[in-house]
Amino acid sequence: MADTVTLPAGELAQLEHLVETLEEAALDAQRMLAADDYGWAKVGDLAGEGAIGRETVKGVQRLARVMAIADPLIRRAVALHKAYVWGGGCTIAAKQEDGAEQDVNAVVQAFLDDPGNQAAFTSAQAREDLEGKLQTDGEVFHALVTRPLSGGVQVREIPALEVDEIISNPEDAVDVWFYKRTYTQKRLAARGVETVTESSTVTVLYPDVNYRPAVRVRTIDGHTVQWDSPVIHTAINRSGGRGTPDLYAALPWARGYKGFLEDWATLVKALSRFAFRATAKNRAGAAAVRTAIASAPAAANGQVGQTVVTGEGQAFEAIGKSGATIDSESGRPLAAMVAAATNWPVTMLLADPGVTGARATAETLDGPVRAIIGARRTLHASLIRSVLLHVIREAVRAPRGPLKGTVIRDAVTGREVVTLRGDQPIRLDVDFPTLDKVDVKVLMDAITAADGMDKLPSLLVAKLAMLALEVDDIDDWLEQITDAEGNFVAPADSDAARSQQDAIARGDVPQD
Repeated sequence: MADTVTLPAGELAQLEHLVETLEEAALDAQRMLAADDYGWAKVGDLAGEGAIGRETVKGVQRLARVMAIADPLIRRAVALHKAYVWGGGCTIAAKQEDGAEQDVNAVVQAFLDDPGNQAAFTSAQAREDLEGKLQTDGEVFHALVTRPLSGGVQVREIPALEVDEIISNPEDAVDVWFYKRTYTQKRLAARGVETVTESSTVTVLYPDVNYRPAVRVRTIDGHTVQWDSPVIHTAINRSGGRGTPDLYAALPWARGYKGFLEDWATLVKALSRFAFRATAKNRAGAAAVRTAIASAPAAANGQVGQTVVTGEGQAFEAIGKSGATIDSESGRPLAAMVAAATNWPVTMLLADPGVTGARATAETLDGPVRAIIGARRTLHASLIRSVLLHVIREAVRAPRGPLKGTVIRDAVTGREVVTLRGDQPIRLDVDFPTLDKVDVKVLMDAITAADGMDKLPSLLVAKLAMLALEVDDIDDWLEQITDAEGNFVAPADSDAARSQQDAIARGDVPQD
């Protein structure tokens, strides 16, 4: 049986206060240790889900989102990526042979022009947001909400922080089956005469876009499976099957550069507070110096830099600052580490060639950066093709779909294969403009020479000319010089035919 100790009330209060003080000190120590360990992981924790734990990545994602708005270096790095990847736009079309039975391109263009898809996936704003999320989150999840009867598809993004788990084939980790999402659902509910907002936590499963088994269960572990909303997962810098932000390696150095500039500004401000020193032998002399300084702070014309005349034994001189100043360029290596982490030359990241660079160096892309941007464009093109293949597949599968054909499951891979009626091939082109800025005259001369060889189709020559001239909405212009079957029609003939049709419609020309 434990002994009971009786203490005076005052001593007990002191002990309780001491315990509270020790608890607060322990929490402060934990916070300090956690700050020192930021960005580090125990070696024993590296096995299993990947080199970086999901909670660590989530913290980096939240920080990267803020830094992409608030930090100048990080913001510029993200803006450069967006500009070089999407600044020239891209051309998307389903190419098909002359006389093709079905107009696949019409289905593709209808999907691209749908207002809902424009807002979430196909507009210039949506494309820039997608590239920004790859920079800050490292991964993007797109749910393809499909209408079973018509085959129409709407793209909607699932926030990366809401995806808790990726469930793969137990025998093949690369073969992804489901994405588990947990999120807070809000809805309006009537409570008597008032309407209130209710919140609830919902967990659902989405199948991968390439996983559609013959038997599709409605629930797994009590969670609904959204079979009509398959998901495409786009990830970069993979770790344990998940993506990590492009900005991960840059954030510590960006914060270091920010801290350096803050310290430099503080030092300069401190040095500017004490510019001159006045001495005198006695109080009367000191008062005379103060009077002299206060009486003539500036000349009559408002200019500073006046001369102070003091008596014998009094001195007025500038404080020496040699050795006390720090050049702001000393922090350039920190900015260079941010540049290296974001794959940009430091001259472009700082928007200044500096004393060691040339203006041409700051305005042009070198080979490695060009290759990096090209790889990112290829990633976006692959995502677009995957989405469009699903659009075409569902347009064939749906009873009221606009395309006819078959959807057959491959016996080996288990994936579905789409075959259009008449074995019409499916070819999806996603074209980005070149990153090399070539003089327009040089390009047009080359196109003219190629056209003179009579080896290129007229429609291709027209498209190349529009690309060289950087014409907006190339697809719309191409439609004006093609007939219903997609064949090239000379603009003069097209205008003449249109003028004749307008005249007939007005009744100016009798019909045959």
